Amino acid sequence: MRTLLLASASLAVLLAAPTLTEAASPVATVTAANPLLQPWTGPYGGFPAFDKVKVADFKPALEEAMTEQLAEVDRIADNPAPPTFRNTIEPMERAGRKLNRVQAIYGVYGSSLNLGEFPAVQKEMAPKLSAFYDRIIQNKKLFARIETVYEHRATSGLTPEQQRLSWFYWNRHSRAGAKLNETDKARVSEINQGLAKLSTQFSQNLLADEAGYVLYLKEADLEGLPQGLKDAAAEAGKTHGHPGEWAITNTRSSMDPFLTYSARRDLREKVWRTYYSRGDNHDAHDNSTIIAQILKLRAEKAKLLGYTTFAHWKLADTMAKTPDNAMDLMMKVWPSAVARVHQEVADMQAVANAEGAKLTISPWDYRYYAEKVRKAKYALDMNEVKPYLQMDKLREGMFWAANQLYGFTFTRVEGVPVFNPDMTTYEVKNRAGKHVGLWYFDPYSREGKNSGAWMAAYRSQQTLDGAIPTIVSNNANFVKPAPGQPVLISWDDAVTMFHEFGHALHGLNSDVVYPTLASPNTARDFVEFPSQLNENW
Repeated sequence: MRTLLLASASLAVLLAAPTLTEAASPVATVTAANPLLQPWTGPYGGFPAFDKVKVADFKPALEEAMTEQLAEVDRIADNPAPPTFRNTIEPMERAGRKLNRVQAIYGVYGSSLNLGEFPAVQKEMAPKLSAFYDRIIQNKKLFARIETVYEHRATSGLTPEQQRLSWFYWNRHSRAGAKLNETDKARVSEINQGLAKLSTQFSQNLLADEAGYVLYLKEADLEGLPQGLKDAAAEAGKTHGHPGEWAITNTRSSMDPFLTYSARRDLREKVWRTYYSRGDNHDAHDNSTIIAQILKLRAEKAKLLGYTTFAHWKLADTMAKTPDNAMDLMMKVWPSAVARVHQEVADMQAVANAEGAKLTISPWDYRYYAEKVRKAKYALDMNEVKPYLQMDKLREGMFWAANQLYGFTFTRVEGVPVFNPDMTTYEVKNRAGKHVGLWYFDPYSREGKNSGAWMAAYRSQQTLDGAIPTIVSNNANFVKPAPGQPVLISWDDAVTMFHEFGHALHGLNSDVVYPTLASPNTARDFVEFPSQLNENW
C-alpha cells in the first residue's frame, strides 16, 4: 500500500509567507469562486466534484483552508477553560474539515494526475503545507492542553477510543518536536521544509523518467510476446503518437510482462535497465543527489528529536520498536530467502544450458526463465492462466468474497464525477441494506500517474457529528487493452488486486466516532494486516 505523508516544515518560513495571511481577508470571495472549498454535495453523503476541479484552484484553496484551520487551532489553544477532552481533543477532530476536502482532491492529482501545470503547484505548496503543520505542532499552548488531557486520560471517564485518541495527539506532537526549545523547533521546521521539497522533486523525477523513456518496437521485435500483450502494446503505440509500432512504457505494468515473455534478450536487458535506472540517469531528473540530501536531513532531524538515527525515530512507535529488532526479524528470513533464490537461478541456468543459450542468468533473464522453469518442472504456463484472470471477472470475484466475509454488496452507480473516464464507481451496502460508502476503481496506467497499485481514502468514516460514510478507491496500472478486448492480468497482479482491495475493505469496515482513528488510519505495521488477510484468503 502506498501512503501520502505530509511532512512538517519551518515555523520561520510560515511566518514569513504572506500567502497564509493574505488569504484571510477575502475568504468569502475566494470560497464563493473556488469549487474545491465547497462542501461535498449529492447522494451517498456527498462526493468530490472532480468535474469542476481546475489546477489553478488548488493554491488559493489550500491557502484559505490552512488559514481557517490555524484560526480554529488558535481558538482551541487560547481557550481559558481548563483543558478537557471535550474542549481540546474533540475540537481538534473538527478543525480543518475544509482542508481535508481540498487535500483529498489535491492528493488524487499528486498520485494520479501529476502533469501539466500541477507539478509546479505541488512544488510550491509542499513546503507551505509543511510549514502549516509545524505551526500547529509547535503551538506551545495547544500542546500543553493536549498533554494535560493525555496525562489524565485514565481517570477522566473517557472511553477506550477517546483514550486512544488522546494518546495519538500527544504522541504525534511529542514525536514531531513539540517539547523542543525554540531554536531546535525552528531548525526541525527548516529540515521538514527541505524534506518536503526534496520528496516532491524525487517523486516528480520518477514520473518524468517513466514518461520520458518508451521503447518502440517493430513487428520483428515481438518474438515470444502473447497476443494480448502485443495488442495492448500496439494500443499504447497509438496513444503515444506512434501508430504502427508497439510501445513498452517505462512502468512496472508494461515492463514486467515484457521481461516475462520477450525472446529478445537484448531488448529485455534494455527494458530492465531503463526501468531500474529511473531517477539515476545523470540528467535533469537524477535523484542521486536528492537521496543524499534526504538522508543527511533525516539524520540531523533524528538527532534533534533525541534519537540515534532516523530509523530509531521511525520505528519507536511501531511493533518493532528498534532497528535492531527489525533487522533481527529480517535476518531470520534472509538465509532461507537467499538459498531459495540460488536454487531458482540454478534451475533457470539448467534450462538455458539445455537450450544451448550460452548465457549466465542475469536480472533481465529472471522472469523469462522462471516462466520456462514452470513449464519444464510443473507443466504450468502462466499465460494459459491469464484468460481465467480477466480484470472485470476478478473484480466481481473480489465483490463476491467481500459479500461472503462481510456482507457487503457493490452496485455500479452513474452520475458520480470521476477524474478519468476509465474509472468506475460503486455504492457499497451492508447486510441490512444500509449505505456504507463509495468505492472508486481507477485501473489503467497513464502519464502523470504513479506506478504500482494503492488504496486511497477520499473521506474517512466517522460518527462524531452524525454518521459520515467513507469514500475509498483502488488504483492500479494495467496496460489499457485495445477497444473491446478484455484485460488479462498475471497471477501476481491478481494477488495485488486482492491485497489493495483488502485496504479498501478495511476502510469500509471502519466503525469509529473520531475520523483520526478511522480505518485504515492505523499504525503502519498493522495497516498491512487486513490486506495480507484478503490476499491470502
